[in-house]
Amino acid sequence: MDAEEARNSLEQARRSYSASVRPPLPAWAPPVCGAMYGAAVALVGQAPGNGWVRLAATLIGLALALGAWAVVVGIRARQGVRGLRGPARRTQAALVAGAAAFLVSALNSTPELRWLYVAMGVAVAGLAWYLLQRKVQ
Repeated sequence: MDAEEARNSLEQARRSYSASVRPPLPAWAPPVCGAMYGAAVALVGQAPGNGWVRLAATLIGLALALGAWAVVVGIRARQGVRGLRGPARRTQAALVAGAAAFLVSALNSTPELRWLYVAMGVAVAGLAWYLLQRKVQ
């Protein structure tokens, strides 16, 4: 194996690893997932006075966030990628820990802070859209 062939083999291995860790997404996925994540953040922090309405808002927000995650996992599964590999696994662990901390703080929020959660929802929607848009090919 000469140097050029070794270089080509190494580049192919890098492309293969990158595609398995971060497969390309269709163009419709980033805006849909961004909107779902943003709505989930905004909804969970609304803090209505009625306990049942608060529970419903929390459950709907969790369903939206899990739905957005399921969209990405479903796309990956259709591309033949099962599970998480490499940096994607570490990133998801950090995101789950952050989401749990956010959920606890949102459940203890007051009605005066609703605007803050709406602003965070808009920011999360934009950030998720941007980060997922980088994976579109």
